[in-house]
Amino acid sequence: MSMSEFEDYPPESRPETFHFSDKEGVFPDDFTMDEVEFACELNALFSPEHEELPPLFVQTLMDSEDARLQPAEHGFELKTKAAVFRHLQLNRRLVSSAHPSLRSTLFDGFTTISRPFLAFCASCALFMLLSVVATAPAFAYGLSYLLSGAHSGVLLVNNAPAVSSTVSNLKHNPNPNKDETQQISLAQAQHLLHFPLFVPSSVPDRYNQSDFYMYGGDNSWADGPIMVVEYTYALPGVAPKHITICEFKPQRTVYLVVKDGAARQIPVNHDGNNDSAIFVEGHWTQTGQADATWVYNDRSEIVDENSGVVFWIVGDPSDGINNAELTSVANSLQMFDLHAGHHIGGRIDRVTQSDEDTPGQFANDVISLDNPDTSSGPSFKLVGAVSDQPQSRNGMISLHPFMQ
Repeated sequence: MSMSEFEDYPPESRPETFHFSDKEGVFPDDFTMDEVEFACELNALFSPEHEELPPLFVQTLMDSEDARLQPAEHGFELKTKAAVFRHLQLNRRLVSSAHPSLRSTLFDGFTTISRPFLAFCASCALFMLLSVVATAPAFAYGLSYLLSGAHSGVLLVNNAPAVSSTVSNLKHNPNPNKDETQQISLAQAQHLLHFPLFVPSSVPDRYNQSDFYMYGGDNSWADGPIMVVEYTYALPGVAPKHITICEFKPQRTVYLVVKDGAARQIPVNHDGNNDSAIFVEGHWTQTGQADATWVYNDRSEIVDENSGVVFWIVGDPSDGINNAELTSVANSLQMFDLHAGHHIGGRIDRVTQSDEDTPGQFANDVISLDNPDTSSGPSFKLVGAVSDQPQSRNGMISLHPFMQ
């Protein structure tokens, strides 16, 4: 009997450890010569003293028929665990949860999170912290915002802004004084604007485009000139109705100040993207020295932002210009094509350029401007305010006089 890999060895080439003449008395008396030779071969190949054992050595020595030495059956650990819990009288779940514990999930996931992801999370946390710091004054005064974009929306308040002792009834003059206005071409107007001009591709059939107006723009909140696109519905002997679109590029975040409960977010479609705009029902009005109040029934408005341009779209609800009509106009806004032969509602080739900063159609509207440089909260300003309206320094109105 011999190891197979040494069967072809000639006797003279076998390792000297196979010589067992000096091993007499080491092996049991009933060992044959073949068994002694085989034991010497094993001793030459393996060293039990150094835990170098032949394959299946332990299994060979063990009694294969002993039940205690049989491989553990399936579920042995669960049975042992159940027996231990029962013996110690401890409560245990019969069925393990399908979801790992939150703590183990977080721990296991944390060990595999990459450094770029950790840096991104840290940046988000820092941004949230800075946002809380920046908006803390607003929360302190109980202000509520609805956003229509990154730089626009509405600010909801309970009481009217007391920004002046009198409120002018300034309206847009369809026949402006020639000394104060001039006519320029659409190409010249587009060159002066800091944004592409937008016009709607859909307005109610009864409305026709009547005017383009350009205003200088108040540089405290508008980046460059402001454009107004106007559509008119006129019948003989009846006051004309207007759909007015005010377009400007914001210099900073601009919020329209609105009575709480008079505004809500609505969905709009910008080039196939589903975004949000704000529908506003009503406006502030004031009679004499009385406090301004919110009137619901004579003005509807959408505050929208698209491609960095803010749109205030105003209509008359008495003519059926409601949320649906204004949303249709907002959804159809597209960049103006100077070379197109036809535009919805007619073709106007001239722009009336005014020397005023802001549109008179929006006179007495109040806007809120973010003021990140101070901790006193946002500042407020009157749009289209006339010169005889007293205002505080720089035209800015403090928050405290009217926020009750």
